[in-house]
Amino acid sequence: MHVPAAGYAGGRLMRIKCREFRSTACRSQGDVNVPFVVTENCINCKHTSCAAVCPADCFHEGPNFLVIDPEACIDCIYCVPACPVGAIMEERAVPRSQRAFIQLNAKLAEVWPKIKASKSPPPDAEEWDGVMDKLKLLEK
Repeated sequence: MHVPAAGYAGGRLMRIKCREFRSTACRSQGDVNVPFVVTENCINCKHTSCAAVCPADCFHEGPNFLVIDPEACIDCIYCVPACPVGAIMEERAVPRSQRAFIQLNAKLAEVWPKIKASKSPPPDAEEWDGVMDKLKLLEK
């Protein structure tokens, strides 16, 4: 697929064009792939609607958490609005307090199985939404 050149190679306009065309060809047009990261709020919430909308099948499932394989992520942004608890964000936007999740996503994506379809969330998922300091509850 041909991605039309944008006025600012590698800049914001190019990123918008890449998202518009949803293509890995964007990388060859000078855009830097910035993967998305699943952060702490997913722990024990584990809604899987994000995996169902991912065109790159980059989500992996653990017992009580999902991760994104940074090597497979094509920066399409579909998963962000699909997450009802706001646990997914662009890597460069991850707050300092959540930076450990960048490496955690990469590490766990290597060992956890892929998930491509939506499943029912845990029955108590709503109770866990917004709870702080859940990293200690992560089941590997």
